Parts: sequence; structure tokens; C-alpha cells
Amino acid sequence: MINFSALNSQISAPKTHSQVALVYDCDHEIVLFSKKGEQKIHPASTTKIATLLYSLHCNRDPKELVVVLPELLRSISKEQKIAGNYTVLPYLLEPDAYTIGLVPHSYYSLEDLYHALTLVSANDAANVLAYHLGEQSIEQFMIGLNRFLTSLGCTETTYVNPSGLEYPEHRTTALDLAKMLSYGIKQPDFLKIIGTVFYKMETGDLIDRELNNSNRLLRSENGLQYKYCLGGKTGYTEHAGYCFVGAAQNKERTVVVAAMQSATPLERFIDATNLFNAAFAEKKTTRVFYNALDPCFSVQPMYAKHTLPLYLLEDLKVESFASIVNAIEVKVEYFEAKLPIKKGEILGQVQLIVPSGKILDTKVLVASRDAPHTWVSFWVEKWFKALFFVILLVSVGIIFKRTTRQEIGA
Repeated sequence: MINFSALNSQISAPKTHSQVALVYDCDHEIVLFSKKGEQKIHPASTTKIATLLYSLHCNRDPKELVVVLPELLRSISKEQKIAGNYTVLPYLLEPDAYTIGLVPHSYYSLEDLYHALTLVSANDAANVLAYHLGEQSIEQFMIGLNRFLTSLGCTETTYVNPSGLEYPEHRTTALDLAKMLSYGIKQPDFLKIIGTVFYKMETGDLIDRELNNSNRLLRSENGLQYKYCLGGKTGYTEHAGYCFVGAAQNKERTVVVAAMQSATPLERFIDATNLFNAAFAEKKTTRVFYNALDPCFSVQPMYAKHTLPLYLLEDLKVESFASIVNAIEVKVEYFEAKLPIKKGEILGQVQLIVPSGKILDTKVLVASRDAPHTWVSFWVEKWFKALFFVILLVSVGIIFKRTTRQEIGA
């Protein structure tokens, strides 16, 4: 993990009220700041980031209608769950947890359910979506969702329900949540939904069809609006505290912030804003890794007496934020070098790579001069050619002799 305090003398990590916090650079897939970012935590309704991601991944028509079965709305109190040592189904709703009031046997569009899930964190919408998209099985939906998250690199996450209601095995990390949202904002449909401030549901029976996004960084009426915010997801349970995972983008970079286990609804948004600002305030720097024509590289051609110097055709440098530059690793790769070699022939490459494995830049290495045959390489090459020619002649002769014998025998 890279901490802001180590990035740049002009940056210091802001004090966070949240017990768990993380800042993630989406463009380079690098952690910029971590406060218990790899600790297993309960995600509360930030779980619904994954539920929406996987629902959209199922690639169904958003206008498709979904029926609400009564058993999907069954609820049991948290006290009963605890008393039974959480042996009940992990996706059973809780009477005091938020639902939008979906009516049994009524039909709702997937599009409406996506927005109810995301904007107001409707737990009933989560169950209905999971059951429908899991081919009439919430369990199957969760199996597919967890596999999908693993494919995104979220290896520390296990979700047992689509809503985020507390259950012992339902865990993730701030880092995995950041990876989920970072992936999501690159998907146009996902980005549009989480960035929606107001939505009116059109299908099904409902008392209140108007949905206002619980992400206060998007809304102008509360004094917390953050102009760079792309969207995000809130959450709350007793043990998870108040949670928020959000994304913001300015002209320079795209950042995801996770502010988890806050004591009040307000603190998570204040922390997120401060962390966004710290990332956006980071200064850029230029680092030259190698200059063009630097005599830093060489290869040993086969059968050559001496090494052959290689050079770059242009400077290998990066202009970026200090956090990115400091995390870059250099990888040098040499190709097979066989005599003769012409000046300028490509014989290798140098790559700049960030810890996630993403390649920032690649420059080729070329021969600094001609390298003609040595007498050994010349005769080895000729010998191989001659041997190949002999083998070819012998093979043709054998085939011809067999064909002739077959003709005579016939």
C-alpha cells in the first residue's frame, strides 16, 4: 500500500473519521491511501454495487418485466437471526431494513428495479432481481456474482445475499469495493444509474414512485454536493456503521474512495470529500528512467565474441503524479540475437509497469552497430542449411524408391 504522506511533500493524508478508508487511482489501478483497506469488513448496502454490476452483466433487456413472488419478501428480525445463530436463509429481509414496498404478484421492469436497488437501497428489489436473474434461485445468482467478482480481482470478497444485510460469512474489503466501483464506472449503463439524482418508477404498484439518490455528494440541496462526483453507493447496518463508496473525476484523474464504519451519516461524506480533494491536489512530476542513446543495455549474440550494445531511440520518461511515478517498475526484455545483425535492428524492449501489471509505456531497444557473421556463426548456419538440404534429398529418394517398388509390384 502507498500512503499519501509518502507520496509528495505537498500532500498529507487528511484525518478521517471513518474507521476504514481507502483511495484508489482508477486509471493506474493503484492504492493511494489505505487505512485498514485490506481488513475484512461487513459492507452493508455497498454490497449493491456488486449486485448491480452482476445484474447488468447478465445482459437482459432493461424493459423486461419481473414478477414479485411473496416468498422473496419474507422477513425475520435481526434478533431472531442472532438467536438462531444465523441458520436461516441469508437473504431473508428484516422488518426494519429499508424496502421500497414491492407488491406480491405485481410486475416491475428491470430498469425500475436497478434504480430502486441503487438510489434508495431497496432490499426487496435486491431479492427480486437476484431471484429473476439467477433463474429462479437467489443462491445461483450469488454463486455467479462471486465468480464474477473474482474475475475482477476481488479475491477477498464473499457475498451470501444481494442486499448487504448482516450475515457472518458476508464480507469484503475496502480495496475490493474500490475495484468493483472502478470497474463499474467504465460501464456506461452502470455509470448512468449510479449517477442518477432523481428517478420515477413507471411499473408495478407502489405508494411512492419517486426515488432520490441517497448519495448526498450528487445532490445540491444539502450543501454537500461535490462537483467532481460521478456516483457511488451508501450503506448502513449496526456493525458496518455508515458506509460510502464513491467515484470522482476531474481533468487529471479518476479516483474511487471508500469511507467505511463512520459514526454518523455526515462523516462518511466529509471523509470522502477530503480524500477526493487530497488525491486531486497531488502534484505531477517528471521522471526520466533512461535517456535515448544511454549505453545501459547489451546482448550477447550467439557465436559472437563480444556483447552488442543496445540503445533506446527516444527517452523513456513519465510525467505523472508522484504516487504513480514512485510505484513504477522497469522490465527489460531481450529478444534472440543471431548474427548477422544490422544497426537499428530491434533486439529488445523496456516497459514501465505499475503494480497492478498495467503497462504504462514500451520502448524498443535497437542494435547500436552492425554485427557481421563470425566464422563460427557462418559455418554453423551453412552447415544447418546443408544438413537440411541433405535430409530433404534423402527423404525424397526414399519416397521415390517406395513408389517405384509399389508400381513394379502392381
